[in-house]
Amino acid sequence: MKIETVSLVGSGNIAHWLVYALKKADVDIRQIYSRQLDHAKELAAKADADAIDNLRDLSPDSDLYIFSVKDDSYETLLSQLPFRLPLAVHTAGSLSIRIFEPYADSYGILYPYQSLNKNMDFANVEVPLSVESNDKMVENELFAFAGRLSSTVQLMGEAQRLVLHRAAIFGCNFTNAMYAIAYDILRENNIDWRMILPLLENTLDKVKTMNPHDAQTGPAKRGDQNIIRMHQEALQDEQLREIYRLMSDYIMRN
Repeated sequence: MKIETVSLVGSGNIAHWLVYALKKADVDIRQIYSRQLDHAKELAAKADADAIDNLRDLSPDSDLYIFSVKDDSYETLLSQLPFRLPLAVHTAGSLSIRIFEPYADSYGILYPYQSLNKNMDFANVEVPLSVESNDKMVENELFAFAGRLSSTVQLMGEAQRLVLHRAAIFGCNFTNAMYAIAYDILRENNIDWRMILPLLENTLDKVKTMNPHDAQTGPAKRGDQNIIRMHQEALQDEQLREIYRLMSDYIMRN
């Protein structure tokens, strides 16, 4: 079976990227569901699809149903399905494919390994996909389908996907939180945030060709306790002092 028709359940950031990628791959998007009809209509207009806000209106004529909603929404949404799905996937990093077992004949994962925002220019964003399924033949079909959406596709089991997601939390989400701390420190001292951007860009460029451990710099890497103490004392926020201490300890141990 070649996947040619798709319905989307969800209208958030990932769904916006999916519409872009599916349209680029000439995949027919039949319906887009959102609890808020205006959100569904906004995205459906880009996809030449029908907008619905009630899963009872879901049509049975799609080859694939892609769910991209909050993890805690699945139990409620799936119980509202008006028919058993032929093939369903979700896009979550840490949610089991087994949630579909009572509701779909075949099921799996299309996990986009990227931080996506509906307002970004998707043409300039690489989105690797990991693929998983409960059935080997279906997995091959999903792998081929994913290859139409992304140039980087990899088969993964659930345990590997969880590791991938965990690594993303550290490498992306926590890193961005550190950016936010740096932003606040600079702003509170009337220093332009743009001053640090070349440093951040250079740091990323280095780890494209170097082991991150080898690319590490700074007072903790040098074991410079005087500088570490000075920075900690300058931080007024107790939580930030603790973050600074924990990160410095980690760097010195590694």
